[in-house]
Amino acid sequence: MPCTQSGLPVPAASSITAEQISTAVKATIPYMTDTLSRFVSIPSFSGEEMSAAEFFEKTLRELDIEPKRIVLRSDQLRDNPLFSPPCCPDGGRYNVLGTYHPICGGGRSVLFNGHLDVVPTGPRELWRTPPFDATLRDGWLTGRGAGDMKAGLVCALAAFRALRDTGFRPAGAVGFNGVLEEESTGNGTLATITSLAAKAKLAAFDAVVIPEPTGEALVDAQLGVFWMYVDIAGKPAHAAYMTDGVSPLDAALHIIDALKALEHDWNAPERRHPRYREHMHPINFNVGQLHAGDWNSSVPSTCTVGLRLSCYPDMSIDAAKRAVEQCVRAALSSLHDNEIRVSLRYEGFHAPGCEYDLDSPAMQHLANAHAAVKGEPAVRTALTATTDGRHFRKLLDTPVTCYGPRAKNIHGFDECVSIDSMVSVATVFAQFIADWCGLERQPVCSATPPLTSRL
Repeated sequence: MPCTQSGLPVPAASSITAEQISTAVKATIPYMTDTLSRFVSIPSFSGEEMSAAEFFEKTLRELDIEPKRIVLRSDQLRDNPLFSPPCCPDGGRYNVLGTYHPICGGGRSVLFNGHLDVVPTGPRELWRTPPFDATLRDGWLTGRGAGDMKAGLVCALAAFRALRDTGFRPAGAVGFNGVLEEESTGNGTLATITSLAAKAKLAAFDAVVIPEPTGEALVDAQLGVFWMYVDIAGKPAHAAYMTDGVSPLDAALHIIDALKALEHDWNAPERRHPRYREHMHPINFNVGQLHAGDWNSSVPSTCTVGLRLSCYPDMSIDAAKRAVEQCVRAALSSLHDNEIRVSLRYEGFHAPGCEYDLDSPAMQHLANAHAAVKGEPAVRTALTATTDGRHFRKLLDTPVTCYGPRAKNIHGFDECVSIDSMVSVATVFAQFIADWCGLERQPVCSATPPLTSRL
């Protein structure tokens, strides 16, 4: 049984009041805004996350948690069913995992898993303020990655700090995992799971929370997502004699129209997955990139379409790919043009959908913490996107959900996150840690070693 210096049982969560937790979290607001501002100021596009990883390491050390590096090695992941085809070289990049271990122990554990990478900004002159100049205005902090999802990681760190400042520490292990490539493959989290599972370490975590910007809702499902590229070659010609050529761009637009028809079919009410009955348009086939030609006065010779496609949790990614490929072939056959050549390739997400069990004890504790802090039940929502939660659900069957602050303009101009919502989420996290992990006072036992990871 966990012990105190006097030999009595470890104080339970009831040893600290909800009011004390709330007050302690509010005291961390300067820490949250300063930490997030510095975090956001670091450009960390997918494939270029190392400056953010170094910052996260430093931030963990400031909380007396010694981080460990988990290097991404795609060759060791390729046979895993949740592996996604890489978009860039590994390049020695690594995840950062820090775990606080209790001195006496005995409590349940939780891992907060969040991504370090952000998406491109688009033309910076279209932002109200530069995307990496974190700006606080009217209670919102603006900058690329502020909402998605550096704020969520900061909320988790602030919750731990707030509990520590009250003189308590978690009686169970609390982990903080900053990962690579969530925005493009999810292979970062996959690397952590495979690395630690091989050492029989990750099973020690009894619950996982992904602090994505869910608007303080608990996620009960997420869609499958995959990326596909359609490469089309046509027959170039001088624009003055364009009827002698065959435009791959025209073929691309024809294929896009066919895919949009398939998207419409999958969104039909009778086709929707039960968790998505209330979503009017859960399936989104997004044309993210379209590149064609190299000269205004020439019929293009080639065209490439970059697509983000999705499917319901009860459809495998392989089945979805087959349906999409069939749709593309049918569209091409209707063109009746033998001079159009098309090839399909897959880079990036190969991410199956999944459903979460929010009735598990861990998730019920999180929902109860939300209700205690907010004074109302937590809303459940089904995401029309993917998150790294799929890895924990499908590979480990660990209780997991996504829960994080309110954010606006994610992946858009002037992305921002609500500071008030960050405070609420950090308070919920602190209450959840207290209830789920239990608490122990400091000093404990006969000696107090540093809060370093034993992983």
